[in-house]
Amino acid sequence: MPRPRLTILSLSVIHRDSRVLRQIDFAARRYDITVVGWGHLDRERPHVTMRPVQRVILPPPQRALQAARMLGGRLTPRAFEQWYWAKPDHHQALQAVIASQPDLIHANEAIGLPIAIEAARQTGAKVLFDAHEYSPDHRANSLWWRILAQPLYTHLIHRYAPQADAMITVEAHIARRYEKELGRPVGVIRNIPSYQALPFRPVDPHRIRLIHHGTAIRERRLEIMIDALARLDARFTLDFMLRSKGDGYLEELQALAQSRAPDRIHFRETVPPAEIARTIHAYDIGIHLLPPVNYSYEMTLPNKFFEFIMAGLAVAIGPSPAMAAIVEKYGLGVIAPDFAPETLARMINALSLEAIEIMKQRSLEAAKELNAEQEMAKLLALYDDILAT
Repeated sequence: MPRPRLTILSLSVIHRDSRVLRQIDFAARRYDITVVGWGHLDRERPHVTMRPVQRVILPPPQRALQAARMLGGRLTPRAFEQWYWAKPDHHQALQAVIASQPDLIHANEAIGLPIAIEAARQTGAKVLFDAHEYSPDHRANSLWWRILAQPLYTHLIHRYAPQADAMITVEAHIARRYEKELGRPVGVIRNIPSYQALPFRPVDPHRIRLIHHGTAIRERRLEIMIDALARLDARFTLDFMLRSKGDGYLEELQALAQSRAPDRIHFRETVPPAEIARTIHAYDIGIHLLPPVNYSYEMTLPNKFFEFIMAGLAVAIGPSPAMAAIVEKYGLGVIAPDFAPETLARMINALSLEAIEIMKQRSLEAAKELNAEQEMAKLLALYDDILAT
């Protein structure tokens, strides 16, 4: 019996996109997969073909025209459609998806959704819309984003999401908000790495190692964690493992770390997504203090949080509801009552060696339940349900 054809569409850098790579890994067990997106695959896999899309940077006159179209969309939705289909990479992606002759299109994030819907119209494929986070409020703390991009993403979601055969997101609060706005059911598939049976690693009482990893994004205010480390006892150190966006923010963080806590904060090279949990296993506490400057940040439930748990680390966070619920359920970390660096620092300073080691052991136990095998089983069942209708 031929394997169903699944096209995974994501206008992201595929080899660095943990969620998309996870979809590929698990779906390839049962589907012939075509991946459409930027970059390349992180490695070859049986039953997986990549159709790369060239990311196009328009020259200044065309960018100005595109900005005018985005502004015009506030008056007429037609301008948003003109903006969308004037981008050459969107046309490339559409042709690549159509050429793959899919039975099912898994469209990641709102920016790829019109492509998936149009390709489905031309091929008869089904569409799963994976919204990831809450797109209309993703960078609502930025005035320019609110003026230009927020109305666009709101339009894309409200016009195209109702046309998808099914819809998922990464977190239950976000799913309920989408359901209320769109009047349709929205499932939840969380961002969790594959299970790895890592051993318990005792804590060195003289060098308790904290880690934070991800992308150096200014809106995330990573300098707060530098401030927190500077308030910790000398037994604590902090490593950052950050991808740069090329905007100078990473360099600013490095300079601040040198001035606030010289020799106690270090910046190390990043590793591929599949190697993160094993790499950070050498640490003791995963720290993530993310002020809720927008709704997606407020309800964040990111890869890194589950990678901390998979690596067997204690977790130190602010009062982010989705993460806090898991920390409380499994007893694997500390939750500050606010996002002030001095508050979290005070709580970490108060931890005994025994308390940290108990939290680390609880993370290793929680990882047996919180893993991609559990989440991806739900995704593959959803694929089957969509294709059966």
